[in-house]
Parts: sequence; structure tokens; C-alpha cells
Amino acid sequence: MAFIDQVQDLTSLTVSDNDELSQFLKDGVIDVTNRWLAMRPQDIELFARESSEQTSNASLHLNGAKIISIIREDGTNNQWRNCRKISSALQYDVTDVDSLNYASKINPAYMVGNNGQISVFPSPGSDPDSFKVYYVNNDPEDKGGTNLIHSHSDIGYFPDDKVYLVVMYAGMRSLHAAMGATTITDLTVTVVPPDVPLLASTSISFSQAAPTYTSPTTTISGTAWATAYPDQYSAITTAWTAANAEIDECLSIADDMHEQITSAEAAYDKFQADGGDPALFGDETQYLTGVGLAHVKDALDNARTIIDDGANSPTGNAAGDAATYLYTDEDTELLQGALGIASSEIQRANAHIADWNAAVQSLSAEGQGFLATSQGFGAEIQSKLGVANSYIAEINSRLSNVQPKIGEYQSKVQDALHEFNEANAAYQAQLQVSIQNAQLENQDEQFKVQKYQAEYAGYTAEVNEQVQAYTQNLQADGIGYQWLQDQYNRLKAEYDAAFMIAAPKQQSAPARR
Repeated sequence: MAFIDQVQDLTSLTVSDNDELSQFLKDGVIDVTNRWLAMRPQDIELFARESSEQTSNASLHLNGAKIISIIREDGTNNQWRNCRKISSALQYDVTDVDSLNYASKINPAYMVGNNGQISVFPSPGSDPDSFKVYYVNNDPEDKGGTNLIHSHSDIGYFPDDKVYLVVMYAGMRSLHAAMGATTITDLTVTVVPPDVPLLASTSISFSQAAPTYTSPTTTISGTAWATAYPDQYSAITTAWTAANAEIDECLSIADDMHEQITSAEAAYDKFQADGGDPALFGDETQYLTGVGLAHVKDALDNARTIIDDGANSPTGNAAGDAATYLYTDEDTELLQGALGIASSEIQRANAHIADWNAAVQSLSAEGQGFLATSQGFGAEIQSKLGVANSYIAEINSRLSNVQPKIGEYQSKVQDALHEFNEANAAYQAQLQVSIQNAQLENQDEQFKVQKYQAEYAGYTAEVNEQVQAYTQNLQADGIGYQWLQDQYNRLKAEYDAAFMIAAPKQQSAPARR
């Protein structure tokens, strides 16, 4: 069955962007490979790929792939010898016949030089002096050698019993993309109140204008809002400021956390030189799929950019998307969409934090083995990890405060409706008094008054009908988003569980006598 069919069956989604799904599948191959080998490095041959025979140095580029082994012909065709790895500092010594590090055809060596280029010693040539490399495949293809796409059904250089994990990963990313595309329906009240009738022989002595419903996101920066609903205006401004403050705290903590990351990287450089490869920091240009703390900072920066105060806000000077829609464009639909994107970025930050903690747990399980070759790496890096993790805990605490603030802001929409209803009740009471006075003075104008009452009753009913329709649409949008979120969480839990099963079992301490 093609991968696109498997993903659709797994998620109940209809995939419309084939290129996007193809990329998710490629990312899934890389993620499964890295996570599985982090748990079970002894399975590395299951992901191995063999290069073609190379006849010159610096001719093979593996794009950062992990090397399993390099072998060289010893002067007899297809008689291969394993190459030992050397540092670049020994590249002359291995050519010096008087050096203890001299590399011969039966005891060859290799080094990784500039930009990942591989050099073998003695220098290779055509058969019987070529070399080839076994490495962990990082260029996903199907078994026919074609670049992996949505319509394929198998994966080359990859164990068949783990292909289902790639499908699960692509399903998770598809659900995540669908959540990001969810928009909140805008509230638009189009009905206008009827004109107050002028009576022939007398007029209704009533100067008060009929109230009209005003959406809080339509005139939130104008005089009408501040005058008509001062309590709600103050409350909205307070809630918005509080939400911004929480994001600011998270970014400040993320900056402090990155200072610890920078300090810890020096220790990791030595650790990687000794053979370790935990990949705990990640690449900020690929934060959507990485597990590093750098990706937490990147996601928080995106949320900050989206939700920051706008240039026309009461207190701010920056130009975030949500604030611009709120204070400048006065557009509810765009505002709700921006808040949804900011919420997704915050969820990504939490997801990267969870991936970080999982990676740290894996590292801790192998920590004692690393100490033997890393010369003090453990004590230094554990100190840095401790500080970084304390920042992570505080960021999670801050993030938990953001959504209630946004919810508080959204509740002001309902507050505005309540104020309209209260103003409407007072208006109708005063109107009835004026109408009764007019009826006593001029019975002949009763028809006009009744017609106006009917029109105004229809106006009131239509306002409430449109508000009710908005509320139902808002609930439907929320239910759809919640379903996607539940599907994503279920699939992610199952995906993570597959790797936890493969994790090494902890040895029990012997009982004391």
C-alpha cells in the first residue's frame, strides 16, 4: 500500500499536498534512524549503506552521515583491509615509513578532513587500490533507488519492521499541519436598527438612540469602545498585557538557558571527538523536527513575534501580527488566526522540551561508559544540564499561564454582548414610556408605532441570531481542533512508546545482606 494511503488511513485526513507528505516521510526516516540508534547503537548495520568504489581522496561527500567503517584494497582485487581512523594531525606520519603511525596497504588508515571529505592512506587508486565506505544512510530512497515520495511503499537501506514508524511520524506531522491551518470564525453583525418614526401630529419625546452591538475587536482602539464599555476595555488591555508579560518571561528564561547551552557545547565538542554523538542541541534552521534546546528558543521567538504589542497599542511599540490585527487592522478573524499560530509555536516549544528531556534520559543511561573516554566530560556536562533543565522547568511554568490570559481576552466578546443586552433593556423600557405617551396624544399614529416595534423586535432577534450562529461556529472550530490535537497526542504517544521499548533496561542494584 502506498505511503499516502497508509497515512490517510492512520489519521482519517485527506492529504492534498503530496510534496509536503513526501517531505514528512523523508524527515521520518531520519528521525526514526537517529532515535533508534540512540537507544540501540548495536543495530547500526540495519541502516547501513555501501558507497561505490573510490579511486581518489576527497572525492566522496556523505553530507554528515555517520561512518560505520572504511575498507581499502591491499593491492589484490577485492581483498579488503579495515582502515583505522586517525586525526588530521597524523596525516603526514601515516605516510612516513619510519613513523610508528605509518599506514601500509595491509594496515591502512583514514581521516575526515575539510567539509567532511574522506582521505585514505596509502592514497587510493584504481583497482586493486580503491576504497569504499559503509555509513548510516541519510538520503531517503525507496528500494529501487528513487528519491522517497508519497506514492512509494518501501524504503531502502532501512529495516522493514520499522517502516510503520515512518508512517506514524508522517501522520503526526500531517495532523500538526492540519492544526496549524485551523482558523477561528469571525463575528460579524450586519443588521442595522430601524429608524424611529416621525408622527404627523406629534412626535415621540425620546432622544435616546437605539443601542447597536459593537464587537470588542472592531473598535477596540477607538473612542466608541472606551466610552461605551470602559470596564471591558480596561480588562481586555490588562489581559493582553499579562499574556505578553508571560511570553517576555519565557524569552528571558530561554536567553539564560542558551547561555548554559553555549557553555555546555565546549564539553560536547570533546565528547563528540571521543566518539559520542547525542545531538542534544539541534540546528536552529530545522527546529520543527529537531530535539535540541536551540529549537525551544526558536519556537518561543516565533510566538513572541506573532503576539507582541503593536505600534498603535496603548503601551507597545513593536509590530507583532496579533497586535497589528488587534490595534491597527481591527480584524477579528486575522487576530484569532494569529493567536492560533502563536499557540502552535508554544506547543512546539513544549514538544522540543519533551524531546530534549527524552534525549537527556538516554544520555544519562550511558553516562558511565562515556566517562571512560571523555576525561571529565560527565561532571562538567551534568552541571550544565542541571542549570539548563531548571530553566526548562520555569519555561513550562510560564507557558502554562499564557493560554488562560488569551482565554480571558476571548471572554470579553461575551461581555460585550451582555452589555448590549443590558443597554437594550434600558432602551426598550424608556421607549415604551415614550410610546405610551405618544399613543395617548395621538391614537391615529398607532400603526406607525406598532410597525416600528415589530421592526425593532426583528432587529433584536437578528442580532441575537447572528451572535448565536457565531458562538456555534466558534464551538465547531474548537471541536475540530481538539479532535486533531487528540489524534496527534495519541499517535505521538504510540510513536514514542516504540522507542522506549527499545531502550536499554536499567540494572537492579544487588540486595544488601
